[in-house]
Formats: sequence, C-alpha cells, structure tokens
Amino acid sequence: MRQKGDLIAAIAALRTAIQIAPDLGEAHNDLGGLLRERGEVKAALASFREAVRTRPKLALAWFNLGTLLRDLGELEDAVDALTRSLALDPKQADAFYWLGNAWMGRGDAHQAEQAYRAALRVDAQMLVARWALTMAQIEPVPASLQAAVGSRENFTRELDKLIAWCRSHRPSGGFAAVGATQPYYLAYQEQSNVELLRKYGHLCTELMKPWEAKVGLPVRTFTRAARCRVGIVSAHFTNHSVWNAIVRGWMEHLDPSKIELHLFHIASHHDGETAFARQRAHRFESAQRDWSTWAKAIVEHEVDVLVFPEVGMDAVTAKLAAARLAKVQVATWGHPETTGLPSIDHFVSASAMEPAGAAAHYVERLTTLPGLGCCARRFGIAAEAVDLRSLGIAPGTTSLLCPGVPFKYAAEHDFLWVEIARRLSPCRLIFFRGQPTLLAERLETRLRGQFGAAGLDFDAHVVFLPWQSHDRFFGLMKSVDVFLDSPGFSGFNTAMQAVECGLPIVAWEGKFLRGRFASAILRELGLGELVADSAGAYVDAVVRLAQDLAFRKRVRATIERRGPSLFANPEGARSMQRFLLEAAA
Repeated sequence: MRQKGDLIAAIAALRTAIQIAPDLGEAHNDLGGLLRERGEVKAALASFREAVRTRPKLALAWFNLGTLLRDLGELEDAVDALTRSLALDPKQADAFYWLGNAWMGRGDAHQAEQAYRAALRVDAQMLVARWALTMAQIEPVPASLQAAVGSRENFTRELDKLIAWCRSHRPSGGFAAVGATQPYYLAYQEQSNVELLRKYGHLCTELMKPWEAKVGLPVRTFTRAARCRVGIVSAHFTNHSVWNAIVRGWMEHLDPSKIELHLFHIASHHDGETAFARQRAHRFESAQRDWSTWAKAIVEHEVDVLVFPEVGMDAVTAKLAAARLAKVQVATWGHPETTGLPSIDHFVSASAMEPAGAAAHYVERLTTLPGLGCCARRFGIAAEAVDLRSLGIAPGTTSLLCPGVPFKYAAEHDFLWVEIARRLSPCRLIFFRGQPTLLAERLETRLRGQFGAAGLDFDAHVVFLPWQSHDRFFGLMKSVDVFLDSPGFSGFNTAMQAVECGLPIVAWEGKFLRGRFASAILRELGLGELVADSAGAYVDAVVRLAQDLAFRKRVRATIERRGPSLFANPEGARSMQRFLLEAAA
C-alpha cells in the first residue's frame, strides 16, 4: 500500500498488525514513518517511542526518533536517541550527520564537527555532511576573539575545499545539500562577507542548475498585464520578526489594483497573522510540500517578481532562492546580509540603514528605499508589571538592558560591558538565556572571565534572566533605565519595542546594514547624539544617560513625542511598490 502511494490503507494495515502483535517494534517504527510523512507529528513521535520501547535494539527506530526530536527542537533528547542508534549500528553515515545537526542546534559547533567528520569516514561521498562540516566552522559564541578569528579562517579553508570537491566530483544530486545547513553565524562577525558569500552563492546555484535543467522549469517573461504579479516566498507569514518588521506592511499598503500578491507559505505553522496574510493575497499557497514541489508551484504562478524577505534563516527558502523561478528575483533584509546568490537580482534595503558605499557589500544590485524603508506597526503589547527587586536589582541601582541573543555579543566588544560596569557601579547589566541555553552559558563564562581579569565582581554587576514572554519583556523595558543595543549586529524589532516603551537607546553605528538598525531609528527620531562611532563614545553615551536624570527625561520625552511617526508609516510600502513595478518592467 505504501509503494502504491495509499498511505491511509498502509497506516490501517500497520495498526491492524499492532492490534495483533502489540510488541511488534518494526510495525510501530513503520507507522511512525507514515504518520510523519502525513504531517501527524505528535502521533509519529508516539509511534517511534513505542518502537524503541518494544524493540530497544532496533537502530532504525532510534534513528527515526532522533531525527524527529531534532526537527521538534528537543535537541538533548535527539542527541541521546541518535547516540543510541549509533551504538547499535556505528556504520550509519546518516545518523552521524543528524547527530551533527542536533549538536549544532544545541550550539556546540565542535561536537557537530566531530559528528560530520565521522559521517564522512563512513561515507566519503556524502556531500550533505561535507557541506555541514563547512558551515560548522563558524562558532556561534566563540570562547575568545582569537577563537572567532580562527573559526573564520577555518570556514574559508573548508569552503575552498568544498568548492574544489564539488567541481572535481560533480555530484549528480548535489542540489540536495543546498540550504540544508547555511553560514548563518557568519553575519555575526563584523567583517565584509561579500567575497566569501559570493563563492558560497555561486556554488549553490551551480549545484541547482542540473536539477533545473532536468525538471525543465519554464520562466515567464514579463508581459504588461493590468497588474504586476508579485510572489513572496517565506516561512514567516506568522508573528515573527521578519513579518513584523517588513512583510506585514506590504500586506496592508500595497495597492491591490496595481499589485497582485501570490504568497507561498512554506512552513507548517499558522496563527492569526497567517490568516491576515491569506485575506490580503490574490492567491495563498500553504501545504505540506517538499522543496521541489514548491519550486514547481511557484513557477506555475508565473509571477513577474519573486521576493524572498529573508534568505539565510530557513532551509527551504535558501534552496528555492538558489534556483531561477522567476524573471526577476529579489531579497530583502530579513536576514541583513548579501545572499551571495547569482540567482537573486536585487537586494532591497533602506537609506537610513546603509553606510556610504554600501553597494560594495552586496552581490545583488542594491536598492535603498527612503528612511527605514518599511512600515512596522506598534506591537500593542500590554506590559506586565515587573519588580526589579525580585530579579536581584536593588533600588537605586542603574539597570541596563542588553536584549540581544547570545551570539550577537562578539568577543571583541566584551571590554565594553566591563568598562560600563566599572564607571556606573552600582549597576546591573541584564542579559538573557535563550534557547539553546549552552550559548548563554558560553557568553556568561566569557564575560565572567573578562570581569575577573578587570578585578570586578561579575555577579554584582551582571544578571542573566530566563527568556521572557512578550508582556513581561515589555514590562521590563518600562522598568529599566537604558537599552544597550548590541554592537556589530543591531536589533530592529527590539529597538522599535524600546521606542514603543519610551526607553532610551544607545547604539554603536556599525560598518554594515546589520549593525545599523538602532542607530537608524535614533537618527530618524532626531536623537543622533545617542549614536556612537567608537567604543569610547558608546560608553560615554551610556554613562551620560544613566547619570544625567534630566537628560534621560528629555530623551524619553522626545521618544514619546516622535516615536509614533515611526509606526504604520505607509511610505515604506509605497516605495516598495514603486520598486516592484520598476523591477518588473
């Protein structure tokens, strides 16, 4: 029945077998596989758990359980299950590969690298493991500045080896590796990545071309129809940072008499924002599909311009972006870095966020929309009251919010937090423990060492809080004194949330788009004096805001007066519409 494609009949047969023989582990395992294929994830998980309970020596069942747990983000259990599978059968290249993915998900690039190398010892032709090994060279939270430099050198070396291997072996199914893992953490190093990503991007498109030729995807040329047909490919038509900052404004303000929206929601998660997107679209595609089926569906819509709000955060998006599915293909700053892909024609950014000479940072043709270039709306979250004393922050202690995820804090900037603490003591720098917790632990270890070397009591000056709910985070922003934007890789949504809460921000204007979100927001508010261009200026601005209560009060008043102008400004969407029409023509 499975071979005939009748999954329902196959599932029924397996369930009958289990009724006859409840301890038949192979049947539980096969049932789990079919349920997973149908998208019934919870039922599949239960079947795999029953398989390993009834047949604890069935390596395949432990493998299936481990890969599903990895997909569900239950990474510690995934590592355990895959390790058990390999103990039973150590010749599984796939199991080593997925073990590496689980370790990488936990933030441990070293363990991931060891697993990928083990996969290649079993199967030297396994391109997806060779690919993942290259991406794993970039550590999310390096132990030191020297380690960060070393990881970049390692990535450069392994990328060159990967390119040489692919060009000498010409793997027929090489397209399967594209997007499976990505150089995501490279963006968190404040250096120009354009040449590295150019090489990476060319490799991606080279590997996709044999698949495109085999499938024979037709590409429609532009015809002057009544409306411009715009396709948007995203895994984030949900309450997500990319949607909130960029895409939702398009849904609200693109003129349906001129723009015909075709939305391709390639993820399974849905919420109220997904329903809103569906209402605004001419066509809304959302289904359980593999990437190749999605590619064919996108081509069949014959859009004039295909937009990827982000490339670099989602595996299916990355693979689709590396193929030529429309005459004009566009990326935006959902992941604020060049894609490196020759298949992407334009990168749309914002004039307030880009430095002089920014075009040199992109493989694509750069277009900057006026101002912030977007139409972000107020979050409208009801703040939950937060008692700072319950968090160990005594009254009268300056409270400094450091809201970034751990991998935003580069080792080269560790001295900033030490110097701020030294000059403002007593104070508390407030960081957060996101998932995976290992990354926060490594950041804390690194900072603890820096504070110790400076002769400062780390625990008296720094606190790591659990990741907060939205309402509690807003309550925290309304309670603390100053918001410290992360140098090198800024936060757009968090800075906009701070504006909504009237919280003063200090930003260090970075060299690239990704380090200039908060500084752009401050300049749009007329608060350029809180934008630093050096480490000393950053520390001085923080100290001034913390100690000069009258100045801080004036800043708050300015934010409260001018802040509303940053939200729900339709000009960002209108300028995007002008770009889309011009790009299509």
